[in-house]
Amino acid sequence: MKIECTICSGIKNAVIRYITDTKKIFTPEFKSNAYNLHFFCSIVLTYLSMVLLTKFAHLDGTGIFFHLFVGGFGAYCANFLKEWIWGKLFGSPWDNTDINMGSYGGIVAVILFLI
Repeated sequence: MKIECTICSGIKNAVIRYITDTKKIFTPEFKSNAYNLHFFCSIVLTYLSMVLLTKFAHLDGTGIFFHLFVGGFGAYCANFLKEWIWGKLFGSPWDNTDINMGSYGGIVAVILFLI
């Protein structure tokens, strides 16, 4: 009997898209599609949240990879929520690259915070 995974291809495509979207940082698309706003706003917001989490949630006792996960996933969730709200209220088109750029900004903010 063969077991089929119905969501595996979707997860695989999302992971591949997450990795391959990094090349858009170095293209003119980065500025023309406003990916830079997601990237830089996520850096600022994630840096500030990391300061608060370290001070009040005792995040300084955890490892570096957990910091990276919290920063990247937190920025991913915030940008996902922003895309969803703007799609519902203003009818803007959905763009997964916007969400990924925000997550990259979150990871960069954690790296800057740890330095």
